[in-house]
Amino acid sequence: MANVPANIAKSSKFREIAEIMAQPRMKALLTSYIDEAVKCKVEIGKQQELLKGYREQALDELGLKPAVFNTYVAMVYNNDYVQRKDKLQELMDLVDQVMLDQNLLPNGDE
Repeated sequence: MANVPANIAKSSKFREIAEIMAQPRMKALLTSYIDEAVKCKVEIGKQQELLKGYREQALDELGLKPAVFNTYVAMVYNNDYVQRKDKLQELMDLVDQVMLDQNLLPNGDE
């Protein structure tokens, strides 16, 4: 956004698209942003196809469930092991309590 005039970049009021399109300089700037954003979307699509291929290979070669693959990738990407473990523990505690309440678990046996 280095090329955007300060009055546009910091403005809290939105401009109407018709106003932007009516001004050649602003229209050209918008067009360049749109062109770059479309390139990004194309690259994202390519990367998503690669991820899909890896997920399918993990299924075909290892028999790994796609959902487990996705979770593992997200966990490594986000580096949020502790938070995930804490959430799982909280859910396990909830399930245990519900099962106790419904007499599906003997008291104290988890």
